[in-house]
Amino acid sequence: MKADFRSSPQFAETLDLYSRLLGLDGHVFSARGPCGHADIPDAYFIGQSFDGGFEDGVTNRLYRVARTGGVPVRLGDSETRQIRLSTDGRRLAVATATDKTAFDRIEVWAGNEAVAGAVVAGRIEQIDWSPAGDRLLLVVAGTGADLAGIHGGYAQKQSTDAPPWLPEVSWGEGEDLWRSIWTWDCAGEPEPLTADPLNVWEASWCGPDKVAAVTSDHHAEGSWYAARLSIIDARSGEILLSHLPPDQIGVPRGSDDGSKIAIIRAFCSDRGLVAGELAMIDAKTGAFDIVPTNGIDVTSVEWRSPGRVHLAGLRGHETVVADYDLQTRQLTEHWASTDLTSGEWAPASYPIGDRGALLVAESYATPPFLAEVDDGGLREIASFSTSDGSGIEGHGAVEPFSWTAPDGLIIQGWLVRPTEATAATPLLVDVHGGPVSAHRNRWMARTRAAPLLAARGWTILFPNPRGSTGRGDAFARAVKGDMGGADVDDILSGIDALVAKGWVDPARVAVTGTSYGGFMSAWLPTRSDRFAAAIPISPVGDWHSQHRTTQIPEFDAMFLDASPWDGSGAYHSRSPAFFRQRKKVPTLVMAGGIDKSTPPSQALECHFAALRSGSSSALVTYPNAGHSIRVYPEYFDSAARIVWWLNTYVGGASPAAEDKGVRL
Repeated sequence: MKADFRSSPQFAETLDLYSRLLGLDGHVFSARGPCGHADIPDAYFIGQSFDGGFEDGVTNRLYRVARTGGVPVRLGDSETRQIRLSTDGRRLAVATATDKTAFDRIEVWAGNEAVAGAVVAGRIEQIDWSPAGDRLLLVVAGTGADLAGIHGGYAQKQSTDAPPWLPEVSWGEGEDLWRSIWTWDCAGEPEPLTADPLNVWEASWCGPDKVAAVTSDHHAEGSWYAARLSIIDARSGEILLSHLPPDQIGVPRGSDDGSKIAIIRAFCSDRGLVAGELAMIDAKTGAFDIVPTNGIDVTSVEWRSPGRVHLAGLRGHETVVADYDLQTRQLTEHWASTDLTSGEWAPASYPIGDRGALLVAESYATPPFLAEVDDGGLREIASFSTSDGSGIEGHGAVEPFSWTAPDGLIIQGWLVRPTEATAATPLLVDVHGGPVSAHRNRWMARTRAAPLLAARGWTILFPNPRGSTGRGDAFARAVKGDMGGADVDDILSGIDALVAKGWVDPARVAVTGTSYGGFMSAWLPTRSDRFAAAIPISPVGDWHSQHRTTQIPEFDAMFLDASPWDGSGAYHSRSPAFFRQRKKVPTLVMAGGIDKSTPPSQALECHFAALRSGSSSALVTYPNAGHSIRVYPEYFDSAARIVWWLNTYVGGASPAAEDKGVRL
């Protein structure tokens, strides 16, 4: 396999498909962070596009669009991090990147222009307006802080004029490694409210004089797993109340009167992907009250009014948007669907008016579109599909799929099948990250090689084994202490179910996945003879060395439920690199060179073990990519290599592909 894959027919085919799905020259192909107000005619969002060729990567820009529909209007040319609308809808806070690396700008917009602005040292990760709309709260990551795995899992770096030969020095200390709260009166300069040794992961106003925050006593990414809820005085920065939960917490949202804090409490694997129980906390006593949510694993929380909390989440195959009334203790579902989902990493929704909500919806065959929930249905505001709508036909269709594990537990997932399938097909099993995460009915452009393979006659199984979200706390917690155990049986039984239906050729099964999915796609071939090929992406090969080199050593200690200092136990028995030499499975291993969540040395261990088994193996390391290889054009290159590997070692129909002239 060559380093430069751009001349291959698979790369040309990949680039052609994604150019039709995503578009170029500034076409908005997706959006995040939508917000609006019942009393204003417009909605705002951060639109994602390729302003130049694919090699320049994605740009994020501020957009406005009429809620009655129309063409979105770009309001600026700055790389936009976050936006937040004031409670009355009259002012919009906008955080953008500056030309100076690791320094961000915060602005207040009125109408369609910025009326105030200031610069802070660090990356603005969250914005929140005070109840009166006179101050802003900012959560700022220091200029050298690590990013979460879902955002690349690498360390931020400042630009420098120093000679390139100078070494990088890491000694685990420094003010630039911490996350802190800043406040801004929208006139002068932002001022820090907190400082080390308090690290703030998330925060929101809780009344006019307090802040509710998820905090820890260290800046290291792994310290998030033992984070607590802190209530902080908004003037002095003093901690007024602290609560240490039994598991993980996220998305704190304080009420305007300062009496309650809505927060998600759950057993979780990734910062930024908290999905589970909705808890209501008394801001004076710290007492927790778990809110009944009718089986929904909550992933998004906002206050609609002083007595109602708006939420979105997963319930099995469904994405659900609902409100919870604190006085009546009743949950009202406004929209639920298996045909569509919403949100970038997990279901998300923004309340508007008395019953409505804004969200970005999509499905495997439906490009993202901005929509408003209205009387139980969705009203499209703006579609982000390419102008001709091509690129969808012939790339398979999605359906929910369920089967029974060996112990009788019902397992769910999603299945993409070739449109014209009439006989047993080859199968690719794509395991999600986490493990506490979930596959959803997502747009085909987010599934890497899936649409390319479906067009070639492949079936793709996206399983949600135990440990996945959307099935309640016990289901998610079932993976604790057994990662690589019963979840393996869940996936293998899904393959068996497809074989039994006659849909899949048992001799032509492959597996891939990123992060936890990377571990599983290295691990599964050691547990079963089912697999003809494996493609681990950002995997773990050796849990011992992973613990000593990752930014999140707390993760493996929690999920293996064992000691990394013990030479035996799960750290050995669940390490793929210790067993791959027993199985000959052609293995393509891919990793990001700056990944600190699963360092590239883990991919090297998987590659080494595969070679020692006598298998064909290739190790592909992208020097500027982080965790899970989500940057462009590396994402396209990885998809093309998957197609080549499977065609070479598993076989399958290969439609002719020619250079379409699509530019990088």
